[in-house]
Amino acid sequence: MQFFNIPALLPQFYPSMLYWFFSAIIFNLLYGSAYLLLFSRLSHIHFRWWYFIIAGFLYAFAISLVGNLLAIVLMLIIIYYLIIHRRISFNIIGTQYIYANFILLITFGCVGSLITTLYNVVVKVPDYNFVYYILGTPKIIVSFLVAYGIIVATEKLFARYTDVVAIQYPILAWIINLLMLTFLFYMYRVNGGGHPAKLPVTIAVTVGYGVVALLAIKAFTNYYHYKALAVSLQDEVDNLQYYTSHDELRHFRHDYKNILYSLTGSLENNDVAEAKKVLNQVITPSEKTVTQKESVLGQLKNVLNLDIKSLLYNKVLSALEDNLKVMVEISEPVKFTNTVAPLDLIRILSNLMDNAIKAAKQSKDKKVSVALFVKNHQQWIVIGNSTREKALNLQQLSNNHSNLESSHGLGLKNLQMILARYPQVQHEVSSNNYWLEQSIIIPQK
Repeated sequence: MQFFNIPALLPQFYPSMLYWFFSAIIFNLLYGSAYLLLFSRLSHIHFRWWYFIIAGFLYAFAISLVGNLLAIVLMLIIIYYLIIHRRISFNIIGTQYIYANFILLITFGCVGSLITTLYNVVVKVPDYNFVYYILGTPKIIVSFLVAYGIIVATEKLFARYTDVVAIQYPILAWIINLLMLTFLFYMYRVNGGGHPAKLPVTIAVTVGYGVVALLAIKAFTNYYHYKALAVSLQDEVDNLQYYTSHDELRHFRHDYKNILYSLTGSLENNDVAEAKKVLNQVITPSEKTVTQKESVLGQLKNVLNLDIKSLLYNKVLSALEDNLKVMVEISEPVKFTNTVAPLDLIRILSNLMDNAIKAAKQSKDKKVSVALFVKNHQQWIVIGNSTREKALNLQQLSNNHSNLESSHGLGLKNLQMILARYPQVQHEVSSNNYWLEQSIIIPQK
């Protein structure tokens, strides 16, 4: 079976040089470039000019269903390994590229069939060579403009879909990707566009494909978004309950009164040995523990966002209960603005704290630090932890190598996915002397 048309770019295989120029050169460059431009809009990845030539070259040879699929696969490999260098998940890149392909294909299916049909109706004696070699250029230009408008209109929805579904449920995302790719089968095996009798069917099926795909994307996005929101709200409620009800100081004061009664009774009976035992074994260690927790947790009073305060209280107390040395520095009141969505800010802080605690427990020094402050009209979140290694390879961390997933690799990858939606937010990471520190710098509105 012939998947690629090897002589597709050779002039001798065309009726004339004009047809060769418009079909082999112009059309193929526009066709391949259109995919990359739509993908660039979705992914915010910019391409150098020669990648558009590569795309045009690959799609020039794809003359069958399998050939077109191979062209898509080859472009994905080029993008993943040569352009982004595996810094972004293949699931995300694949989902974005297939969606860009799909949108262009359905617009080309509708617009292309419509333009061809209009030409056949208007021109008394249609020229097959003109339709096949020349008319393709205006069809791809108009199709691209329509597709670009659809991409712009659905950009926010698709960004949420990528974040909620493609990242967290990749198998489901690839099922939807495969369903979108089935439109290629319709194009190559069923579509008879260009004939007036078949135009209504062609447009109906093509539009139907697009509507079903967009409805599926929207439905799954909303379902999993609200599911995640419900889980997040439940976590927030749990944190608030933990913050308001888990008051060890209050319990200690209650127990402290009972201990005083016991101590008073021992002294009244002149049982000095028992009094010393109570003092040394009960009061002194408990007071030391409560004093430590009070000094650390007391800093959180300066966090004015109740959801952030409750989350940090939960995480810091969890670290203290794991016998980690925790340092909290929030010397002045801090209230986070909506530069970052509250739900995303919760996810960022939770991610940073969970990974810092997890890594600190594996280290020798077992230290975690948290600092929140405002500087130069910017809100800073600085979270550090001791590490098992003297210095971590930050490039490997961002690439999520499996040998580092136990500490920060997976967490840093997830963090980057959240921050990708906030280009104005800075993320700085440093590692040396058995200490890793991450800073999130958020501009104030």
